[in-house]
Amino acid sequence: MYGMKLMSDGLHHSAGDRMRSILKVFSANRFVAILSGAVVTSVIQSSSASTVMVIGFVNAGLLTLVQSIGIIFGANIGTTITAQLVAFNIQWLVMPALFLGMLLWLQKGRALSFWGLTIMGFGFLFLGLNMMSGELKELSKLPSFMKAFQLFSCPPEHGIIPPGAALGAIGVGMAATFLVQSSSAASGVIIALAFNGMIDLYTAVALVMGSNIGTTITAQLAALPANRVAKQAAMAHTLFNLIGVILTFASFYVVIQGKPLFFFCLEKLCGNAPLPRQIANAHTLFNLATTLILIPIIPMLARLCEAILPAKADEIQYRRLEPHLLQNPAIALTQTTAALRSMLKNACAMADAALRIYGHNDEKNRKILRQLSEREEDVDHRQADIAEYLAQMMQKELSPAQAEIVPLLLHCSNDAERIGDHASRIQDIMHHIQDKGIRFSEAATREYDLLLQEWEEHVQRVISLLEDNRPEKIQQAIMARSRLHEHFTASEQEHMARIAQGTCHPEVGMAFLELLTEMRKLLRHLSNITDRAGQLYVRPRPAAPLPGDVTRELSPA
Repeated sequence: MYGMKLMSDGLHHSAGDRMRSILKVFSANRFVAILSGAVVTSVIQSSSASTVMVIGFVNAGLLTLVQSIGIIFGANIGTTITAQLVAFNIQWLVMPALFLGMLLWLQKGRALSFWGLTIMGFGFLFLGLNMMSGELKELSKLPSFMKAFQLFSCPPEHGIIPPGAALGAIGVGMAATFLVQSSSAASGVIIALAFNGMIDLYTAVALVMGSNIGTTITAQLAALPANRVAKQAAMAHTLFNLIGVILTFASFYVVIQGKPLFFFCLEKLCGNAPLPRQIANAHTLFNLATTLILIPIIPMLARLCEAILPAKADEIQYRRLEPHLLQNPAIALTQTTAALRSMLKNACAMADAALRIYGHNDEKNRKILRQLSEREEDVDHRQADIAEYLAQMMQKELSPAQAEIVPLLLHCSNDAERIGDHASRIQDIMHHIQDKGIRFSEAATREYDLLLQEWEEHVQRVISLLEDNRPEKIQQAIMARSRLHEHFTASEQEHMARIAQGTCHPEVGMAFLELLTEMRKLLRHLSNITDRAGQLYVRPRPAAPLPGDVTRELSPA
């Protein structure tokens, strides 16, 4: 199990940012989704890990239920590669793998180090199996130990597998996998038991079937704090394995040429292969056959999950800062950027509403202003949630590029929060203008309206950078920022000239200049975000529009 963990961690980190590009193809169609799930699970060597990742994607709104089901199907196929590896008799590779893995792990390059972990985990996996196999040989000599394994022995009687024994073996496999939460580890143990003659092929297949049900507990646990759609995805994982077990169990009682149908097909597939290879192939056949049978009814399976766990579209809330996505820092950073974009949008809406009090204070604007204190509190909470999420991320294995992005996102969230704070200050200036009955001159009013229009356009431009940060977009924002700075300077100079000429009352002039000062401060915070935008991970386009967002990203569901 330790070897499997090292292999999984090493391969997971070696895959790195490529997980983001794999995510982009998930939405193509169900066949591509299955292929993607199989590839990802083969890479990270754990269907539980990939399924939990899918639960996180669904909870964050990056995948629909139908897309997630396709990936889960593929994950069940991909996880069988571990059993296939274990079935090879390659004990002679153990020491070379441990030696080479250790050498690579000690290298300075992160890529080499992670590949070293992978190779070292491969060595530990087979070393552990070899040690366990040696001890099992001694245990197999004890009559009491062998008797325990014969309780659920499943060899056919007149071509029929005893139903009670088969169900008992399925239950044992399920319970064992519940405990270790890894069907791959359970398969390795089953193959080792069979290799030492402690169980036969029929019993091993029944145990493997149970382990496929047992592994679904990890996804169910991951979905507990998630939204309803994520719970439906976890339910689809359970139903897939449950339906597969029911169909395979039923095939035990369809006899062809004196053998149960499943084992007849297995014999045609394997021929006279060694027992470990037959068990590994049975595991693959089980998941592959279940997938082929269920592919045509994926939409129907999705509707069944929605019927079992119903949810109204307007009640579903997506968590951009999804804790399970922290296992993949590249995607977690992308989601943090998306959360920052949402926070910035809210903060700028507050500042814009305060600036529009003069001359543009319609009912929609007044509604925002009535909620200003609640909105400011919400922006403060969002900043705290982003900071907490990034703090959790810093505890993960990050590449140097990823580690550099974390402080950038923290600074950007601080700038967004400061924009929200300035909204209250601008509102105070506007209240002073209203209380004193101050009216700007026609020239000042035209200048203010022009600046307000340019400010609003620039806000949209900067917000869009957190979704599309191509260099040309950043350059456009920088050029627009320079023009806005020039207009601020020109407006200040013209206004000072009007005060000096006596065409503008000093009190009116001071109020106008105070507003310009606040707008400059707002622009400075936007400029800081613009300067950092090019280094951030932008958010991949979601699989479906998000009908709702969580105000407190990390609050309990």
